[in-house]
Amino acid sequence: MGWLDAGPVSLAVTVLAGLLSLTAILALAILRVVFVQRQKLADAESALRQQGERQQVQLDAMPFPVLVKDAAGRYLALNAACQRRLGIDPVKAVGQSSLGLDAPRWLPQVDGTPAVQRVHQLGLDAIREDKVQRGEVNYLSEDGRQRTGLFLESPTRASDGSVTGSIGMLLDITEYRQIELAARATEQSLRDITQHVPVVVFAVRRGSDRLQRLAFTAGNLAALFGLEAADVVENGDVLRDWPFHDRIHAEDAPALRRLLQRATRHHGTVTLDFRAYGAEGLRWIHLVMGTRRLPDRGVEWIGYFIDTTSINAHNETLLAARDAAERASKAKADFLATMSHEIRTPMNGVIGMLELLGRTPLDEEQHELVHAVEDSAGVLMQVLNDVLDFSKLEAGNLRLDDAPFDLRTLIDNVVGMMTGPMHKKGLQIDVGADAGLAGKLLGDSVRIRQILLNLLNNASKFTEHGSVGVQVRVIGDDGEAQRLRLSVIDTGIGIAADKQANLFTPFSQAESWTTRRYGGTGLGLAICRHLVQLMGGSITLSSRPGEGTKVTLELRLPIAQREIDRPADLPGRHAIVRLASAGTAAALSAHLIALGLTVEQIPPVQPMRRGIAANLLFIDPDDQESAGMIAAQAILVDARSNGSSGLLGDERWWLHVNPLKWQTLARTCSLALKPLPPPSRERVAAPAALAPSRAMQGRILVAEDHPISQSLVRRQLDLLGCFCEVVGDGKAAYDTLLRGHYDLLMTDCQMPLMNGYELAGAWRKHEAEAGRGEHLPIVAMTANALDGEIERCREAGMDDYLSKPLQLRQLEEKVRAWLPAADTATSPPEPLYQDAFAEPGMEDLRGEMLQVLARTSAADLHKLEQAMAASDGEEARRTLHRTLGALQLFVTGPVISQGRALMEDLGAEDPAPAWRQLPGYLQNLRGVLSDLAGHADHT
Repeated sequence: MGWLDAGPVSLAVTVLAGLLSLTAILALAILRVVFVQRQKLADAESALRQQGERQQVQLDAMPFPVLVKDAAGRYLALNAACQRRLGIDPVKAVGQSSLGLDAPRWLPQVDGTPAVQRVHQLGLDAIREDKVQRGEVNYLSEDGRQRTGLFLESPTRASDGSVTGSIGMLLDITEYRQIELAARATEQSLRDITQHVPVVVFAVRRGSDRLQRLAFTAGNLAALFGLEAADVVENGDVLRDWPFHDRIHAEDAPALRRLLQRATRHHGTVTLDFRAYGAEGLRWIHLVMGTRRLPDRGVEWIGYFIDTTSINAHNETLLAARDAAERASKAKADFLATMSHEIRTPMNGVIGMLELLGRTPLDEEQHELVHAVEDSAGVLMQVLNDVLDFSKLEAGNLRLDDAPFDLRTLIDNVVGMMTGPMHKKGLQIDVGADAGLAGKLLGDSVRIRQILLNLLNNASKFTEHGSVGVQVRVIGDDGEAQRLRLSVIDTGIGIAADKQANLFTPFSQAESWTTRRYGGTGLGLAICRHLVQLMGGSITLSSRPGEGTKVTLELRLPIAQREIDRPADLPGRHAIVRLASAGTAAALSAHLIALGLTVEQIPPVQPMRRGIAANLLFIDPDDQESAGMIAAQAILVDARSNGSSGLLGDERWWLHVNPLKWQTLARTCSLALKPLPPPSRERVAAPAALAPSRAMQGRILVAEDHPISQSLVRRQLDLLGCFCEVVGDGKAAYDTLLRGHYDLLMTDCQMPLMNGYELAGAWRKHEAEAGRGEHLPIVAMTANALDGEIERCREAGMDDYLSKPLQLRQLEEKVRAWLPAADTATSPPEPLYQDAFAEPGMEDLRGEMLQVLARTSAADLHKLEQAMAASDGEEARRTLHRTLGALQLFVTGPVISQGRALMEDLGAEDPAPAWRQLPGYLQNLRGVLSDLAGHADHT
């Protein structure tokens, strides 16, 4: 009974529990479904965000601005190019409308419409009309320049085809617009040309109907032919009477008719100059016409007529002027050639007198001075000879004067002239000639000597180390004439292959710096080539940079005398040549054979055979062993630059072979075979002492800022017997004048603190204020050779003018003009400057000045660099003046003239060109100063 009472309750509980469990299960299932859906939603959002980021990256990769909008015109996305090109911030722009967009770089259009409004309207039109819209807009690029863009707006659609918005992009078409504008300007220019220039452009076509039709014409027909366009066509475009035969001059009509017929049959371009009657009378017309075939088998002629009347008149004037110039040039060349003798005669007198003066008793300093003058006179003579000879050659007045001559003796004489300069440079001189060379040949020995001297001079000039050689080879002999190959070989700087072709051109050298460093006119090789060609020969040059140069000339000269003039006691004698130098041994042997001796060459490394005999034995100075092995007269071969030939103090015979001279060898061999002469003692007169310069009374104050110029003027005034004090600038000179009495002021014009002009003006003002009537003579010293310099010095209050570099003669004349000569009974005043030079020789002075230049040039160049960095033109001019004033004591040429020109240009109204040239000039100046510093190290 109790069980029955509890049954319904338990059942209800059980059912309730089941329902609760089911509800929990369902709740859990629902929660799981919700969780899964939320996870899917999160994944979808992440994927959508990643897709958006990828799309933004793709948009940012576009090099041009891209703008995405919805149907209402609000911006949905912009790429990075929008900010870079247009200054639009993509983050701030999203969600805004086009009109509310901040775009600071948009510019108004030509019609005044704002570009942002134009872009907004394009977007609305694209959505409304459902098609791509385009328009040009102006904007500023990121660098601030105005650009032109083509804005394209295209509608975007949903999957059902409905328009959801638009996407726009801006393409930069600035360059295309510029090209278009340039093309339009060119087209307009062509139209203007054809309208304003006397030219007619035409195109004529002939089709299948065989009619000639005027397809195009432009220009002034009336000016050229007195016709209008309507006069030459009928029925629209058919040529009525082409090409206007009644307007062509009767003499030129046949030629024009033939040219037109030829153009009809053949392709290509034809030209003709003819005369035609235009609006202003008879004109010269130039026709250019080309013919081409058309695809329809027709023919087209394209060309132009141009009025060349003025050109023809100008050409006739030029022809007349050319003929006159040629006549004037020939007259000038004739005059110079005629003056050759008149100019050479006094120059030869100068050189000859200097040579005689050099043979008189002179001390060491006088010898140096005479030698310097001889060198200068020789250079001047060479320049005169080159110029005058070239003028003669151009005028065709140079004639060869053939006569018998000994080529070996000629080489001796020419080489002898060059021996001194080459030995001073430490060069070895090699001379050789074939033994078969005839005794005398027929030719112009003066011109051959001139050629050889010129070649040797070039070889010596451009060779610093090694040797210079002259070789004569016989390369042909037909019994009546010999073909000779004469070569001059050096181990100098060489010449690049691309420069060699111009060397035989007048006034041309391999490099511009060779003229600056070595001098010369650039005429030498040109003259050599002309002379060799007159002789029927040829001249060639071969060279490699750093390895030297070889100039070879080939001549065919008739034999005037085959026998060789030689001492009678030499033929039939035997000589042994035992020298270490194979080249010297070969050259010596060839000369000995030509002298009639039989020769045997035995190198020192080879022992002499037993019982060997000879008359003469040529050995090296240190080969005493060989001299004792054979009963022969030994002759020591001396290859030193200061060697000599003959019987010297130890009664040994010497032969100088640097260079080997034909006449010296013949004389030495002949004398060595004779008994020794009694010793002779000749006394050499002692050189006369240098006469002191006549002293001049008075004190001289010198204002000069450069140490080298200070040293020079001190020494020069000391040699003149003057007493001077030297100060370094104008301010110091003014203060010195206030403290003491001076009889003459010599001042440089460009100095620091106070220049020479200011110094002269200040002192003249001081004299006027003092009121004592005193007047101090002031002499200007300046390197400025420009026009108006003398007037400027006069205006500053100076009395006289000296041009740098100071020459002793001119300096003495100026000093004597302003200082009276000292009375011999009057003691000279105490010297204000004690001479620091121990020796009176000019060589010592030069060495000292070179050393001073080496010490001061670095500071000067540093100042010049600082002036360049600061664009300080006045300081640059002062430093250049100071440097050039000293430098011109040692060098001349372009480095000085260019420096002076730069000084002038730096003071011009527009100094910009001078500043641009100054760095290159400074580099050149460093090279020159470096070379001079090298000389100072060897002084």
